[in-house]
Amino acid sequence: PAFTLANAVDGKTYAFKPGDGKISVVFFTCNQCPYAKAFEPRLIEIAKQYQARGVNFYAIDPNDENIFADETVANMKDRAVSKGYPYPYLKDGDSAIARAYGARVTPHVYVIDQTGTLRYRGYVDDSARPEERTKSGLTDALNALLANKPVANTETRAFGCTIKWKKSA
Repeated sequence: PAFTLANAVDGKTYAFKPGDGKISVVFFTCNQCPYAKAFEPRLIEIAKQYQARGVNFYAIDPNDENIFADETVANMKDRAVSKGYPYPYLKDGDSAIARAYGARVTPHVYVIDQTGTLRYRGYVDDSARPEERTKSGLTDALNALLANKPVANTETRAFGCTIKWKKSA
């Protein structure tokens, strides 16, 4: 699904429209989840590597800041700046984008191809511990798409912390 959200770092609005001619990675993450924190260095590394090859990355925090104060835009900005995020860190204030994508946990990754077709959803890697990693759903999908090949494993079971949903008014 398309979205327009503000970057926590500079307030700039980012509009994503599937089918814009670029491969895009949309991933749901947050400030407080131990799994999101564990995958953070890996996502930064992957983003830097694949942005150089024309892939767009969008990090989205869907958590309700009324449940976890760590999820405020100010705290998101602090984290993005201190960690050197090479991608926008966007606030999904009402959790609507996470719901539209069907995200359940943080981190939860989606890879959309140049035509707007979802080609992969699931985990970054199969372990939050780098030394135990045996499979990389995200980089496998990106490598296949960049080589104009089909993605072999289109869905894996994302694992992490459940999203803290914003309650509807």
